[in-house]
Amino acid sequence: AFSAAPLPLLVALGAGLLGGLAYWLAYRRFGRDAEASVAPTVLASFKPVGDGQSEFSVVGALTPGEVGTLADEHVDPVDVTASVVDLAVRGHLVITQLPRGGEFRPTEWTLSRGSASSVVSPYEQAILDALAGPGSGPMLLSDAAPALASALPAIQAGLYDEVVRKGWFVARPDRTRGRWSRLGWIALVVAAIVAVALIALTSFGLLALVLVALAAGVGMLGQIMPARTAAGSSALAGLGMLRGLLLTQPTDQAPRGREHEQLASVLPYAIVLGGADRWLDSLASVNDQAKPDETELSWYHGPSGWTLADLPDSLRNFVRAFNGTLVSR
Repeated sequence: AFSAAPLPLLVALGAGLLGGLAYWLAYRRFGRDAEASVAPTVLASFKPVGDGQSEFSVVGALTPGEVGTLADEHVDPVDVTASVVDLAVRGHLVITQLPRGGEFRPTEWTLSRGSASSVVSPYEQAILDALAGPGSGPMLLSDAAPALASALPAIQAGLYDEVVRKGWFVARPDRTRGRWSRLGWIALVVAAIVAVALIALTSFGLLALVLVALAAGVGMLGQIMPARTAAGSSALAGLGMLRGLLLTQPTDQAPRGREHEQLASVLPYAIVLGGADRWLDSLASVNDQAKPDETELSWYHGPSGWTLADLPDSLRNFVRAFNGTLVSR
């Protein structure tokens, strides 16, 4: 069945080459991002507001979750975690670090509803309802996994809907991957039936193996088939510019008296794109001696004896713990 005679071998090689060509043509037709028709879209910037002072400003209602989804076409745990930090910074949540129950016990946090009343997107509302629904008290992060597991499909669907609504993708990336995955399974079943017949009845077993491999590749090809529009390509280029700013912009130029507000507003985007540590360090260095460190920040509270100098390690631990909660749901 697996003859290596010239004819079966050439047929198998030809099928492999034609299949590879078909993959390439399919990607060029359906999966390749459209070329940006304009210059990179400016998504956020640091606008000068005084001598040696600049203000971080986001263009439109751009959220960190949308940034992460645009960047890699997936809703990842870090996108949801950055969205939680962003909701806290905007006043919709309060993250409270609890005293450790013992030297070797892990750090614990509670999440409670903040006082902000500004409009949030549907996926952000799903996050708020899961972590701090109306009338509910503070939720321990360690107890949040079931609620997050129930809400995650709505959170992911909301984020995918947002990037399509903004015109960045032709269709929802998850649905595009799903369609190609279903096509891959159908192709694999058909290829398996043909392969059994070829192996049982002919000497073209090598061709059978090639057909099965090509069919299996259809599902894998589908993972890269979500295509950005021209506007999406321009926005993606803008993300590169924003990441460069987050990594190089001086962190000591926040407007006087508004340092905490401004530096914190940068954090969620830096969590997704990189550079969060330098902004955290700068935020921790601004201390109002007239206020207790534990509650000096409106969105992150610490236990008794906690200081702003502990914020970088505390928030890094929170991000890791929240990511872990999402992964282990």
